[in-house]
Amino acid sequence: MHHTLIDFDGVEQLLFGHTLFGGVRHVNRARTEQERLWTHLSERAGLIRSGPEELEPLARWVKGLDSTDEVGVLAQQLLGRLFSPGFAATAESWAAAEVLVAAPRSWKPKILWWFLSGRVRRSKHLLGEMVNEDLSGVNAIGIAVHNLVKGIRHMRALYEDVNVRRTLAPAAAARQCLFAPVSLYRQAKAPVRSGDHYFPRNSLFVLEIGKASGQEGCLPLVFMEETWSRCPGAQWVPAMLEGLWRRATNAAVGRSL
Repeated sequence: MHHTLIDFDGVEQLLFGHTLFGGVRHVNRARTEQERLWTHLSERAGLIRSGPEELEPLARWVKGLDSTDEVGVLAQQLLGRLFSPGFAATAESWAAAEVLVAAPRSWKPKILWWFLSGRVRRSKHLLGEMVNEDLSGVNAIGIAVHNLVKGIRHMRALYEDVNVRRTLAPAAAARQCLFAPVSLYRQAKAPVRSGDHYFPRNSLFVLEIGKASGQEGCLPLVFMEETWSRCPGAQWVPAMLEGLWRRATNAAVGRSL
């Protein structure tokens, strides 16, 4: 367990420039930043839910009209604009995001080489520059974007079914397209006992919320709602998916209601 802690700490330091053991002040700063971003994004939820013009590129992808475009680039573009109005996603920035999301979850030889060769640092630097070194922005366009892409791919599959396309309401479609991260890391602030197992302070726990959120009544786990570390996009993301379905199926859904 101790070895796992050291490994993850190193990964996080390489990715984001700080360690997991940042102390109370680091946690408080993170909470403050998350609350600020949650408020900012929540205020924009109403507009994105209406299916505005900015969702048209993704709506065309959902409808299969631009199947050659990389959906990751389109999703990254949408998220990046939340942090930098002039953000322009590219194949290079999407490749950087794929490096960042893979790095903490594997120690395969290829991933290890990414660290040793500096590819992880270069990817983080590239994305950081694109969002003015905003770490929340880097997380959005480098990590969280992959969950969004998974949801949009599922939405495209829903759209392919003509009956679903004509009858599924936007809010219901959005719920079906919400996906949690595969796992989250949490560190024990004090010793804890669970059954016959004792875990010392600073033990690292891997929460498999991807599996857990799929169980009945566990949808709030997608955004870790009702916890201090809730995702700042807890209201914006469902609203965006609702708006995307509304934009893609506007005429068909309109006739079915």
